[in-house]
Amino acid sequence: MKQSEGEILMKKFIIMAIFVLSTLLIVTACSTESVKSEPEISLNFNVSNLTDEEFLYVGTKRLDNPTQNDFKNIEFTLDVKNSDEISNRKITISDLKAVSNSYDKSRYWFGNFDTDDSPINKYAKYSSKFVFYSNGLTEHDIKNIFNSSEVKISWTASNGKNEEKTIKLGEVIKFQS
Repeated sequence: MKQSEGEILMKKFIIMAIFVLSTLLIVTACSTESVKSEPEISLNFNVSNLTDEEFLYVGTKRLDNPTQNDFKNIEFTLDVKNSDEISNRKITISDLKAVSNSYDKSRYWFGNFDTDDSPINKYAKYSSKFVFYSNGLTEHDIKNIFNSSEVKISWTASNGKNEEKTIKLGEVIKFQS
C-alpha cells in the first residue's frame, strides 16, 4: 500500500512538531530556577585528635603530665545561602569559647573564629577551629558541654512570615578518629 504525498507530509510534520515540543520542554525545565523560601544551611561540628605536629604547638607548662590525648581539635563551619525570596536574615551562634569553659574549668586552649556574612550577596560563612582540653572527659561529656549551644538562623519569607531554624550543636557533633 503506497502512501500519498499528503500522508507523508503529515507524518513529517507530526515528527517535527514532537521534536520541537520536546526540545522546548527540556529547555524550559532546565532553565527554570527553583525559588527557595528558606536558606540552604550546611553545618559541620567535628571533634578530632591532634596530630603529633599539632601537639608540638600546644602550650602545656601549667599542666601535670599532659599527653596528646588530653587535647582535641574542634572544627565548626556554617554556610548559609539564600535567594531573593528571603529578607532580614540573621544568624546567631553561641560563643564557643565561653561554652567550652563553662563545664568545670578552662577547656578552650587556643584557636580562631572567622566570619564572612554578606546579606547583600545572600551568603554567610562562619568557621572556628580551636584546641580543646579534653582531659578526663568522654565523648558523651563533650557532647553534653555543647548540647546547650545553638545556631539560630531567622529570616522573613516573601509572604511576610518570620521564620527561624535552631540547630543544637550537641545534636550534630561528630567524633572522628
